[in-house]
Amino acid sequence: MWFIRRILKVSWKDKKTNDEVLDMANTGRSLYSTIRRRQMKFTGHIYRTRGIEHLAMTGKISGKKSRGRQRTTSVDSLNTWANLEQHTRSQFMRSSCERQIWKTMTVNACSRHGT
Repeated sequence: MWFIRRILKVSWKDKKTNDEVLDMANTGRSLYSTIRRRQMKFTGHIYRTRGIEHLAMTGKISGKKSRGRQRTTSVDSLNTWANLEQHTRSQFMRSSCERQIWKTMTVNACSRHGT
């Protein structure tokens, strides 16, 4: 944030918050959106390939389930972030196999969230 303060010549004595400085620069925080966009790209890449990573992401590795509430998976997290609750996990995975549909879905989700 110091570099934006320096460009705008805002002194630390002015007691401006980081949000106020970002508003003055007409910009916002984009780290969270960048991380999510990269997660979406990586997830699409993993689902298009059929390796051990695909098995791990889909949860098809054999083993004993633990007791209690199931953990939130990365797919469910991305699904809720992209506001695609109406899509089931299988529809989410099927759309990732078609690259053009996945790209438009990623772009639409990222544009809604400020990137």
